[in-house]
Amino acid sequence: MNFEGIILLFGLGTLIAYAFQRLKLPTVLGFILTGVVIGPHGFNVIQEEHIKELAHVGIIFLLFMVGLELSISKIKQLKFQAPIAGVLQLGLTTVFLTLIFRFLLYIPFQMAFLLGSILSLSSTAIVLKALEDNSEIDTVHGRLILGILIIQDLSIIPLMTLLPTFTQQWTPEVINNVVIVMLKATLFTIIAVVVSLKLIPKLLDRLASVNRKDIFILAVASICLGMAQVTNELGLSYEAGAFIAGLALSGSVFCRQIISDIHSFREVFVALFFVSMGLLFDLHFMQTHTVQVIVTLLCLFGVKALAAFTAITLTRLPLKTALWGALSLFQVGEFSFILLERTRETVTAIPAWEGLMRQWMPLLINAIVISMFITPLVINGIPVLIQWLARKRGDNTNILEAMEEEETLPDKVIIAGYGPIASHLASALEFEGIPYVVVEMNIGTVKRLQQQGIPCVYGDISQPDILESAGIHQACMLVVTFPDTRTTELALYQARRMNPNLYCLARSRYRSDVDKLRTLGADEVIYEELESSIGFVFQMMQHLEIPLSKIDQIVSVIRNREREMMKVSPGASPGNKGEQPVFGRFSILEGTKIEWIEVKDDCVWVGKTLSEAGIRQQTGVNVVSVIDGDAKTQVSPGPDLVIKAGDVLVVVGNLDQLRQLENLAVSG
Repeated sequence: MNFEGIILLFGLGTLIAYAFQRLKLPTVLGFILTGVVIGPHGFNVIQEEHIKELAHVGIIFLLFMVGLELSISKIKQLKFQAPIAGVLQLGLTTVFLTLIFRFLLYIPFQMAFLLGSILSLSSTAIVLKALEDNSEIDTVHGRLILGILIIQDLSIIPLMTLLPTFTQQWTPEVINNVVIVMLKATLFTIIAVVVSLKLIPKLLDRLASVNRKDIFILAVASICLGMAQVTNELGLSYEAGAFIAGLALSGSVFCRQIISDIHSFREVFVALFFVSMGLLFDLHFMQTHTVQVIVTLLCLFGVKALAAFTAITLTRLPLKTALWGALSLFQVGEFSFILLERTRETVTAIPAWEGLMRQWMPLLINAIVISMFITPLVINGIPVLIQWLARKRGDNTNILEAMEEEETLPDKVIIAGYGPIASHLASALEFEGIPYVVVEMNIGTVKRLQQQGIPCVYGDISQPDILESAGIHQACMLVVTFPDTRTTELALYQARRMNPNLYCLARSRYRSDVDKLRTLGADEVIYEELESSIGFVFQMMQHLEIPLSKIDQIVSVIRNREREMMKVSPGASPGNKGEQPVFGRFSILEGTKIEWIEVKDDCVWVGKTLSEAGIRQQTGVNVVSVIDGDAKTQVSPGPDLVIKAGDVLVVVGNLDQLRQLENLAVSG
């Protein structure tokens, strides 16, 4: 491929993919259309053989990523309906299509079965993107469809391994070869898993400790391509090795960071793969065989939808779920392209079959590409269809709804970095029973946290894949505890883009960085210059025996003066309302439900025990500590502790509860 061709491919691909993104359509469809436009059947700028090798690398990385994202744990988490429905969907689709190819089109049974198996696969990339865009991925039917797609992805490797066998006449020698190939595949899988669990993590440990992303990425690419080469030498496919390598590494602590690091690297090659799919779409054939292509498309649509609907219904799931599955899995997937191309290359041993493939390939390719293009439109229309069916049956409460309630995950806090600050934050969250997850780049720290049972993710918090893995969409707050301004800026930008409602708390060394961090999405910035100065003020005034209430007022004045000097106006950044703190002390932790209350001489609690004061019963606030006039601290005080004037109560509660507590202290 010449340099001008590369510029045209990426330039036009970018424009078309951008247009598809604006239309809320999967960008992979834009890449396919790019191939159609510049391919031999379009403007004939690029031929398929020009990008075939690069596209093949894309396929290898695509299978590697599929293996990584599947993960053994994700497979184990599937409810029993998903594996059963997935196997039934594959089986029924294969049977239906095999019968059509054999008895209606008179294709030999062996080839009919092979084509039926290949066409039973759906497009994981397009279906999941459409479900995510419609916020359906975490619903009952969304999780079921994901489970069925996982089963389909797992079936790719056996199909690729056995494909050469199905493209030649079955003889005892061929059957022996099949057995040998399957034994090789099994042996290699076992060896690959052992190596990936024992040796590769040690290698990645050493590389991760260097903290050089370029070295880490090259090592991962070498592992992926090396596994692919080994499987090829064993008589299997390159793709099988890449998939097994990804699946074996999916349980590693490095998994999410690997996905993040090679994501952009992979996208270039995967884009070339989808462009190569578009090159196969024959516009001239479509014009001259429009009726045949439409009939083939409708046949595939009907058979695959019927098979999926039947499979899901047999698992006794609701009608709504079956409809979602049927109308989401009707298309033929990207891996079917790979298998069809591999079939066309290996079927040359039987001239009659080679002729049939030449006859059917353009028809199938055109129908498959069109099925991919209409998938987002069909999925967008499913809710409308379900509502129409509900009204048709006179059901105002929509009897098509699933029987089980959708799971809702509690809000959690994401802590970026794990040092002394994060350790205290984690302790406070555990005290309140608030779920949290730590994101850390130091592999030694991650392993220590895992041993302690603390939820953590290894990776760079500024990467979208790592934020996704940490549960950014279920989080209520992001706290960046390290002072690396550049990484903090990127993390805030990505987090705010992925979850606009997120409350972001950031750390900075200097005042000069605060405005920029607020602009990028930080609701509050804690910078060390201010906190250090306040620490000095507090210790100095305490040593001079200034009353605690007076110190509190001084600290409040310092903070307010700092706010004025920084001239932070309301609405300056997302989530920054310019609100003044309700309480003076700990104002920098406004809303964190911790406060110090000094007991005045005229307070109604003076002389009463904690039990008699009824603080918790009347307000819901917990007294976690009492500091007396001699600065002695009573942690977790008992109900018989007598409250004295000058005591300081350290209490925990929400802002409404704390307001009630202040009123109670005055009125009794």
